[in-house]
Amino acid sequence: MVAVATQRRKHSKPLAIGAARIVQEALDDEVELGTLTRLAEQDPGFAVRVVLAVNSGAFGLSRSVGDVRQACSLLGIRGLRNLALSLVVSDMVPVGPDGTVLLVNSLRRAVAARLLAEAIREKQPDEFFTVGLFLEIGLLQSARDDIAAAADVARLPAQHRTTYEHACGRVDHTVTGAELAQKLKLSEKHVEAVALHHSKEPPGSVLAKIAWCAERVAGAFEGGDVRAGRLDALSAMAQIGIPQGATADILERIPTLLGEAAAAFDRAIPAQEKLDALVLDANRRLVEMNNNYERVLVQLEQLIHEKDQLAAQLRRANEELATVAATDSLTSLPNRRAFEQALRRDLARAERSKEPLAVVMIDVDFFKKVNDTYGHATGDVVLRSVAEVLRSTLRTGDIAARLGGEEFVALLPNANAEGGKIVAERLRTKLAATPMTGPQGPFNVTASFGVAFVQGAACRGADASLLEKADAALYEAKRSGRNRVVVSG
Repeated sequence: MVAVATQRRKHSKPLAIGAARIVQEALDDEVELGTLTRLAEQDPGFAVRVVLAVNSGAFGLSRSVGDVRQACSLLGIRGLRNLALSLVVSDMVPVGPDGTVLLVNSLRRAVAARLLAEAIREKQPDEFFTVGLFLEIGLLQSARDDIAAAADVARLPAQHRTTYEHACGRVDHTVTGAELAQKLKLSEKHVEAVALHHSKEPPGSVLAKIAWCAERVAGAFEGGDVRAGRLDALSAMAQIGIPQGATADILERIPTLLGEAAAAFDRAIPAQEKLDALVLDANRRLVEMNNNYERVLVQLEQLIHEKDQLAAQLRRANEELATVAATDSLTSLPNRRAFEQALRRDLARAERSKEPLAVVMIDVDFFKKVNDTYGHATGDVVLRSVAEVLRSTLRTGDIAARLGGEEFVALLPNANAEGGKIVAERLRTKLAATPMTGPQGPFNVTASFGVAFVQGAACRGADASLLEKADAALYEAKRSGRNRVVVSG
């Protein structure tokens, strides 16, 4: 406990040893008030601060006390422990402008929590003051490593702080604060209050609800849209049962009590503006908000937008590359590579389903003569026309591809030799009847077809042999006079 309590930045105020000892001893259920009083007296600096604190408006005692024994007697074991915990937290705050921002935010939540507890007639409002003070302890912890970064977070509007921490890749202060509260051996309700004070809905326990509401009440004073922050604070107070007549008084008293709370911890803070003055000065606050967080959020949104754009461009480029790599540029049919991948896929599927698979090899008859007679441009027109005949005639699920030159192929799932022959005849007839446009007028071309099929277990590893059989049948169709269909076997 002492090790945790005494960790601090070198520029912070010295931590009272008595505070750490009292926190530690007060965890013992059997400890007596006299024991804690003697510990308080052993540290003169701590004793003075105890008397100073209990006489301040922050702790709300009904009468003034003159010495540490009287102060301890009035506070009791629980109150003395709460005061010691408060001093532990306040002594974690570094001095200087950045430290002042952190201190004011912490005290504002503590004061708000106490006022809220009083409004619902809680018997021990100092307990709520302490838990309010702990809400920002996660930021105080991070300030030991980087005071400027912690202060930057503290200067943001309250509702955006955890979002900013996440965007920067940091663990948000609710998590680190709850962990530190556990190390200090606070109760589960205290830990819950610290962990959930930024949650969207009020938590379950009264202590955590008050802390949740105190976060929103304090947030109304801390930049951003002041009017919206005030409405959020009023809504939060209504949700936890604060009487409507008390809400305006709570918001009115917080700035004054902040100065008294700071004095209780022997710290000086700038004069705090009342909420009405902040509302009137909303434009200045909005400028401050823009300088501190809108710029960061805009940059973040821009980076995310640019990242999404780059990702979309990369995705489109990859899709285009994949399409180019698998497509014949002249006919827009799949090329040999894409066909071979489809053939292996459909053979595996046919093997599992025990269905037949047919392949039709197609070669344009006398294509060299077309090129020699009409020119290569006309030859390209013929090849594109053959591709269109294939696209318009084949069934959905069939695949047509250009293997190269004037050679095409069709892949016919769930087709045997007879089915392949029927499709091939349909293609042959339609192609022969399709007029081609040449320099000397229309002309017709024909093609020869070779069909082969495979089924069941024979599909395994049959890609090469199936193409060889279809090619052999095509050769036979050429040898037999062209413009015909030959089925392998």
